[in-house]
Amino acid sequence: MSDSEVPPHIEEDGVLDNPLRAIIVINSPDVPEGEMQERLLDTIQSFDDMNKFFDKFDEIVAIPNEEHIKYEVGSDGMVVVIVDSKELQEKALTFIDEYVGKETSPEKQEEEEEDQQVSKKKRV
Repeated sequence: MSDSEVPPHIEEDGVLDNPLRAIIVINSPDVPEGEMQERLLDTIQSFDDMNKFFDKFDEIVAIPNEEHIKYEVGSDGMVVVIVDSKELQEKALTFIDEYVGKETSPEKQEEEEEDQQVSKKKRV
């Protein structure tokens, strides 16, 4: 593949084909029915956004609890997180809710607009 070719899955500035959806499932004898919660991460629109999200998720939730959490990201945008306690499920949900909330804050929108203006100037 030459330097000018872009892999098909990263075309259009790395925009994701599908919005990310997370399902957080408890897999524990204490919760035999396997309680499940779902969140839509629709503010994550690009591969860069996704990488930033998972870097932060790993840092705050996954790595400190690595013996108690597993997750897999599918090419269809489905993120399945399996935890072994209600507390860890709540921690993951809180992280996601706060992250998505920050992504939609007015400050974040202003920052993105400034970044877009800077990148337009670089192209000219």
